[in-house]
Amino acid sequence: MLTIPEHQLKTFLSILSWFLNIAFIAYLISAWVGRWQAFLLGLLFVTGLVVVTLWGLLAFIAAADVHRYRLMTLLLIYGHAIALLGLAILLWRTPNSAMGELAGTLRLALGLNGLILALLIWFYARAEKARYALSYLSPMQFRTLAALAEITITGGERYVSPEEVALNVDRYLSSFTAQSKWLAKPVLIGMQLYPLLSFRPPLSYLDPEERLAFVRQRFYQDMVYRLIPPIWQTLTRGMIRMSNQLCYLGYYNDPRTFASVGYVPFSQREKKADQFREEAAAARPRLHVYHPVDLPSDTLIGDVVVIGSGAAGSILAYGLAQAGREVLMLERGQHVDPAQFTEDEVDMFSKLYADGALQLSRDFRFQVIQGSCVGGSTVVNNAVCFDLPPHVLERWNNDSGLDAGLEPDRLRDAFKATRHFINVRRQDHQKLNRGDKYLTRGIEALGVEPGAYDVVEANVQECVGCGYCNMGCAYGKKLSMLDTVLPRTQKEFGQEALRIVAGCTVEKLHQRGRQITSITCRLNDGRRITVKANTFVVSAGAISSSLLLLRSGLGGSQVGKHLAFNIGSPLSAVFQDVVNAYDGLQIAHYLKSTNNTGFVIESWFNPPVTQALSMPGWFEHHYSNMRRYNRIAAAGVLAGTESNATVRRAGLTGREINYVPIPGDVKKLLDGLVYIGEVFLAGGAEVVMPSTLKYFEFKTVDELQQLPDLVKGDGDIFMGTGHPQGGNRLSRNPQQGVVNPEFRVHGYDNLFICDASVFPTSIGVNPQLTIMALAQYAVPFISQSQRA
Repeated sequence: MLTIPEHQLKTFLSILSWFLNIAFIAYLISAWVGRWQAFLLGLLFVTGLVVVTLWGLLAFIAAADVHRYRLMTLLLIYGHAIALLGLAILLWRTPNSAMGELAGTLRLALGLNGLILALLIWFYARAEKARYALSYLSPMQFRTLAALAEITITGGERYVSPEEVALNVDRYLSSFTAQSKWLAKPVLIGMQLYPLLSFRPPLSYLDPEERLAFVRQRFYQDMVYRLIPPIWQTLTRGMIRMSNQLCYLGYYNDPRTFASVGYVPFSQREKKADQFREEAAAARPRLHVYHPVDLPSDTLIGDVVVIGSGAAGSILAYGLAQAGREVLMLERGQHVDPAQFTEDEVDMFSKLYADGALQLSRDFRFQVIQGSCVGGSTVVNNAVCFDLPPHVLERWNNDSGLDAGLEPDRLRDAFKATRHFINVRRQDHQKLNRGDKYLTRGIEALGVEPGAYDVVEANVQECVGCGYCNMGCAYGKKLSMLDTVLPRTQKEFGQEALRIVAGCTVEKLHQRGRQITSITCRLNDGRRITVKANTFVVSAGAISSSLLLLRSGLGGSQVGKHLAFNIGSPLSAVFQDVVNAYDGLQIAHYLKSTNNTGFVIESWFNPPVTQALSMPGWFEHHYSNMRRYNRIAAAGVLAGTESNATVRRAGLTGREINYVPIPGDVKKLLDGLVYIGEVFLAGGAEVVMPSTLKYFEFKTVDELQQLPDLVKGDGDIFMGTGHPQGGNRLSRNPQQGVVNPEFRVHGYDNLFICDASVFPTSIGVNPQLTIMALAQYAVPFISQSQRA
């Protein structure tokens, strides 16, 4: 059954076939009559006759069945493109004196050929897009992705066809707006054309076996053994990493694959799942949020504007409303009611994450995951709460060093108040990560100091064990800002005390002297509005807050500098028994290093898509490991980095994170991986596997000890973070910081910053509680700032 655009392509090909046949006859007649007889009987005539004859034949065949003979249409396009190029070069390089009267004819041929080529491409692209019902990818990008899925998901039975994988990805990419998702298009184009550099056909036209061998050589072996220049390594790393991610997203999110990996969604493993949802919906207080459609005016007026609705912004909003200030909160992400949360990982990625969870550093080595929705990252994190380590606060407050100027007693009280306010508690219930029993078994076998290994503390209440913390909890058990603090603020102080506008990106702050007078915002419907207020607070997170100040030209020379992370890398352990680690609280236990080695280990597991994105191995190894998904337990190593990263307005997206881990930070990560591998092996693991570029399986401790020597550099191991910190350092000294101890930006009276961007260094543990406690600490300073 042909679509309308396919019928139109068929009609055009038929017309083109007749036209070319007539051109063939006219060409033949012109050889026997007319002034150009001698010339046309030469090489040009013979060549042109062959080309026109071939084109007519191709058009005739292609028109017969636009599906089956799609390649014929492509050959027509390529043929006309080559002819167009040849004619252009001929006219450009040949003098008019030598061309004579033939010049006009060639110009006519050039124009006619160009018109035919444009029409061919237009009709063909529309037909292809309609055939596959594409919403975002072009037909070529779609076929490239399908070709990649055919060789990436390999090693056994395939439960979703490559074309269906590509269609799943197309739907995903079309479902959200982001600054960086367009990179998927040039990446796929690059993958398609890359074989041409070695005189091979485009990727999707290679035989699957040859295609697999090519990708294995160019994107795996050449990278592992560093057979290509560093700058080319960066490009190829980016192409293969994003390509793999897209393939895994499209394949493992499809429910038809769940049985093959041993995954059961929560709604199918828990009979009360629907009841839990209904109870949560009934108990959840209503949150009133404005959307672009609710804003007819191009100007908004507020008292205190808070930019960002996450951990810091929400705590600030409550405290400021309690102090009698009215808060206008601006959030670039959407408001997604928890009642709309689903078990579909990719659907939740598109609705709740910044850039659909595809945000990478400049060299594509490092993934930075952040929430982008009302409630911020608290909606998609694991809610794990640690106090600020005392040695970190000492370093921050060192008056001969960073000189943050925080009052220890007051900060301690802020932590205590925040813990009570958000209901932080030890997760000692029965719904913990099922893989943790093997972790505990290994810890007991090796022995650790008391207190170093324990169940996490989190603002989670009566967890049902769905394992969807990073997808948004639909069951009301994870007490995110979306579920608790924001609706509580409106309920206690009224909707006018906290007005929330979703889908509103702040583009620039405007100043007059020491005052911020207004901000310019872009709504999701494309309109721009102006927001005026008495006080402005930036709480958009370490990356976005820095970028906003850079776009506005505010904050001085230190903005965007001294960025740090808690970098993480997972280690997977395979057991003989079925583990089903996905069933339970995702992060349930932690192990702190007790000898200042600088890392924390946390149990960790995810639904299939997220787990696939960090599953060790390539090609058949990756496929085989995903088939062992329900026999795997995993843990992540968290290590605080030095403050050597920067964020700036640069690169392809204007959102560039420039970070290369120093050797010492990589060493901490590797030491942690070796240690957790020893724990898992002591707990009965058959093999342990780090997420490295080159695939390794370790069966013994002696083998595992070789890992630091096998990893030659930071590009040889998977790293990521949900914990960017710094960029707008807190310091009394304006020469080395952006924000003073009252969280006021140096040099301005009514501009404050309060979020993870003010951290002077990385803190080495999950930062949620510290961010909230600093917000609690900052409330009196901000509430006492100028009023109307």
